[in-house]
Amino acid sequence: MAIGLALAVSACGAMEAQRASEMTRQQEVVHRMDVAHVWVTTEGPPAGKPYSKLGDLTYTEPFSPDAIDEAKITAKLKSMAMEKWPDTIDAIVDENQTVSADGTSITVTGKAIAYDSTVDRAAMHKMNEGMIASPSNR
Repeated sequence: MAIGLALAVSACGAMEAQRASEMTRQQEVVHRMDVAHVWVTTEGPPAGKPYSKLGDLTYTEPFSPDAIDEAKITAKLKSMAMEKWPDTIDAIVDENQTVSADGTSITVTGKAIAYDSTVDRAAMHKMNEGMIASPSNR
């Protein structure tokens, strides 16, 4: 009886660990989709698509090859925007890079916006509902 009870307890623990792991994976997918739907551009917002300005984003760092890497700039701006406006950010427009006069630092700026229509945002947040990411359900 004690062996049966011990097996049952360990099975419950394994099931709880599997559930926790699945929840963590699902949260990671939602976070990646949230970040993926935010786009960054040097241009202004698309003409004819109503939006609201959420605020300005600015950061300065020492000049280096990494500091001017477009992918890293985009990732940093998205990260900053997701911290401030996780449920409303849609795009970062007017992204600009300025190197200091002495060449020692770079300042990156952009404007965070949210489109007045939330249809696209709602669809992105619900994309993974009922979705199976792989045959093994991982």
